[in-house]
Amino acid sequence: MCLTDRKILYYLRTVHIDTTRYGLGLTKFIEMREKMGLFRTRKQNHDVESIWPAMIRLRTQYPQAGAREMVSLLFHEESMAVSRRIVTSYFALYKPELVQQWHAQRLHRKRWWAAGVNDIIAVDQHDKWKYKFGLGLHTSIDPFAGKIHWLKVWHTNSNPKLILSYYLESIENLGSMPLVTQSDPGSENFGLTNGHTFLCHYHDPALQGTLQHCWMHSKKNLRQRFTPGFEDILERGINEDFYHPDHTIEAFVISYIIKYFLLINRCNSMVFQWVFIPWLQSELDGYKD
Repeated sequence: MCLTDRKILYYLRTVHIDTTRYGLGLTKFIEMREKMGLFRTRKQNHDVESIWPAMIRLRTQYPQAGAREMVSLLFHEESMAVSRRIVTSYFALYKPELVQQWHAQRLHRKRWWAAGVNDIIAVDQHDKWKYKFGLGLHTSIDPFAGKIHWLKVWHTNSNPKLILSYYLESIENLGSMPLVTQSDPGSENFGLTNGHTFLCHYHDPALQGTLQHCWMHSKKNLRQRFTPGFEDILERGINEDFYHPDHTIEAFVISYIIKYFLLINRCNSMVFQWVFIPWLQSELDGYKD
């Protein structure tokens, strides 16, 4: 996330600096930051034209991202501090059809209630890649804070033990667990439901006999943001006959150039997953963080 100078300084003093021996003030911190070439939005002084190359690169991978998300992507992936006003102006100038499409959605505001952070986490899966590429996505988010707890890719997202392992890894890293979990009624979520409920009963015996999970029967699509861009990358290899994830008998990819000859053999599904799962997971981790 993009923190203010005061918040960064507070974090440094709290976690990294022994304040009984050393001191660091806001003015000195800003001076040190600028000596390192790390400038804020005003001093970077970007305009629509200066962000154009970076926007082209990012829009290839995140074609559905809106202005607010593009500000975050520019900061984390291109090291560019850009105001939302500049990004909005870029869309108005170069992508007016997207602005019109956004206005045409006519979103309806609804009230949603939560006690606070970590009151509830919602989990969901994305199955379309499983049938096209043999890759299953799974995610969890705290809707109150907007924090993504995990965003995983594997050759399946239907194994209850696998989904439970995502949850256990998440609460171990956070050092806390939510009051309630939420998902659709798919059987892949039974392990998470039972595991979370067991932990709640263990820590609070008064909850015995209750289910600490909320089943949601209405489904929403997970693909709005980053999946179309990655689909284009994966489908390009299929269209150009570089690989076929559904071919399980054909040999490993061996590609080499000898003068004017390029020999490419198709890869089996295991090799496809071995190549693309680590790459996709690193991209998803970057998106989550």
